[in-house]
Amino acid sequence: MTAVIAPIAPSPETLSRTRERFAALLGADAVLNADTGLGVFHDPFEGPQAQGHQPSLAIQPATVEQVQEALRLARELGIHVWTSSMGRNFGYGGSAPVVDGGVVLNLRRMNRILDIDERNGFAAIEPGVTFADLYAALRKDDIPLMMSVPDLGWGSMTANALEHGIGYNVLGDHASALCGLEVVLPDGSLLHTGQGGIPDSPLWHCHRRGFGPAVDDLFKQSNLGIVTKAGVQLMPRPEVIMTGTIRCEGKEDVGPLLDMVRRLLQAGVLQGVPMLVSSPPSATGDGGGAFTAENLRKVLRPGRWNLRFGLYGHEALVASRRAILEAEVAKIPGAVLEARTYAGDSGPDEVEPRDLIAAGIPNQVLLERLTGVFGKNFGHMDFSPVLPFDAAYAHRTESLLGETMARFGLIGAFGLLCFPRSMVSASLIMFDASDQARVDAARVAVRHLCDEVAGWGCAPYRAHVALVDHVQDKFAYNDGAMARFYTRLKDALDPAGMLAPGNHGIWASGQRPDGG
Repeated sequence: MTAVIAPIAPSPETLSRTRERFAALLGADAVLNADTGLGVFHDPFEGPQAQGHQPSLAIQPATVEQVQEALRLARELGIHVWTSSMGRNFGYGGSAPVVDGGVVLNLRRMNRILDIDERNGFAAIEPGVTFADLYAALRKDDIPLMMSVPDLGWGSMTANALEHGIGYNVLGDHASALCGLEVVLPDGSLLHTGQGGIPDSPLWHCHRRGFGPAVDDLFKQSNLGIVTKAGVQLMPRPEVIMTGTIRCEGKEDVGPLLDMVRRLLQAGVLQGVPMLVSSPPSATGDGGGAFTAENLRKVLRPGRWNLRFGLYGHEALVASRRAILEAEVAKIPGAVLEARTYAGDSGPDEVEPRDLIAAGIPNQVLLERLTGVFGKNFGHMDFSPVLPFDAAYAHRTESLLGETMARFGLIGAFGLLCFPRSMVSASLIMFDASDQARVDAARVAVRHLCDEVAGWGCAPYRAHVALVDHVQDKFAYNDGAMARFYTRLKDALDPAGMLAPGNHGIWASGQRPDGG
C-alpha cells in the first residue's frame, strides 16, 4: 500500500535534496527559491505578509516530458506538488498552495500556441498562453476568429477554463469551450481525452466526446492530473458587435429586469453572459482610508441596476435581436437602453474601454480603475456563489453582502453573471492590503458569507485556497457522498496524495489535516 504524503512542509534536509534533484532534472534556472523569485507565488492583492499557504520551492518545466519526469521525481522524494499556470488566480489565492511547504510546478514556460484552425474554429495551446497572447496571434495574422475574455486578460486561458472561469460573449462559459485535453497523470503517464484517444485523430479538438465516459471534467477544479495541452473552441469573428447597458433606477426594478434577461437568454435573443451590477444608494460597508462608499461609487456603473450585454453576428441578425430587446426594455418603466455598434474586426483603439471585454479584447481596464481610485494598496477577495435565477436571491445576496461588509469593516461590490437558468454572484470584497487586520477580516467575512448562502442551498463555484475544505463541506448530501467519491478517485490515481493535496477540498484517504 502506498504511503500518503503528510500535508506538512519538508525538513530542511529534504528540501535541500529536492532542490538539487530538480535542478539536475530541469536546470538551475528552472528552480526558484526565496532568493530567486519564489515570492511571486502568492496573491499580491492580499498584501505582503505571508498568510500560510506558502511553497518552499517553485519549478518551471518547459516541456510535457519535463512535467512527467518532475512528477515521477516528486513521488520518489515524497514531496507534494501544487500546479499553477500564469499564477494569476487572484482573489482566490493566486499561485498559493493549500498546503504549506511543497513545490509549485509552474507552467509559464510552456507558452506555445500549437495550432490555430481557422476552418474548424479552435486553437490548441499550452497552459502558459495568456488571453493576450492568443488575441495578439489572431490579430497578427488577421484570422477571422473571436475569443472570450474575462475581466483581466493577463491570465492563462487554459487555467482560467479549468477553474470554471467566466467571460462575457457567446463562449463566456470558458470551461465548456475546452475540447480535447492532454493530461499528465500523477504517476507521470500521459492521457489524451475524448477523440484524442485515437492516435492522430483529426477530431481531437473538434468533438468533445470519445467512446465511453467523458473524463475531461475530472481535470477541471481537481488534482487528478496536470493539463499540458488544451483545445479551446473559438467563434467566427462576427460582422457586427453591439454592446451596451440597460439602466434602471428603482430597487424593485431588478425583478422585471432579471425576468426579461432570463427569458431572452433562454430564447437565444440575448447572447453570452450579461452582467448585472448593483449600485445601492447607501454605503456597502466602510474599509477606512480610501476604501469609502464615495470611492466605491466612482468605480460602479451608473444606475441602481446596470446590465451590460453584447449581441454578435450578421448585421441583420443583430438588428433583429436589438429590436426585440428594445421592445422588451420598453415594458420596464423608466429603463434606459444605451447601445454602441462596432465592426467585428475592430481593434483596441477603435472600441471604447468599457466595451473591450464584450468585444473579446483582453485588457486591464478594471484593475486600472480600481487601483486608480483605491491606490497601490488595493486588495480584494472574491465571493462567487451560484444562485437561482430569481430576483429574490439578488435582493438577499445584496443585503447579505452589505450587512457583512459593515460588520467586518470592509467594502464590497455586488454583481450577477447571468446564465439561462442560474446566476453567479460576482462579489468583490475590497480592503487596504497593507492593513493586516483588514486582510484577516476579509477571510473571515468570506467564510461567513459561505455559511450564510449554504443555508439557502447554495455555494460558491470557486473559493480561496484557505476556504476550499469549508466550501467542499457544504456539498453534504448523503453524509458528504461527493467528497468521498472524489477521495476514491484520488486514491485510485494518486494514492500518495502527491499532486495538489487539498485542491478544491480533494484529499487522499487519511490526508486531510482536520480529518474531515
